Amino acid sequence: MNKKITVELDWDTIDRITICSMKSVVESLEADLEKRKDDTGMAIFEKNKKKDIALIEKHIEAFKLVMKYYGENENA
Repeated sequence: MNKKITVELDWDTIDRITICSMKSVVESLEADLEKRKDDTGMAIFEKNKKKDIALIEKHIEAFKLVMKYYGENENA
């Protein structure tokens, strides 16, 4: 049996959910980056290790930039 629930959220709550989701992605990418650097992880964006590391770092920085837009303090 499928039940549907409708929830109304204010913009602050939506922003907070968005930030939490992006933080999770950043944490995952940072873990992938460390594994990739010490040859224990797999390729994420590119088979070439140097290119992959550069792309992972770019993605991390991009997420952090967007989080700043949403008012997230990087040191929080």
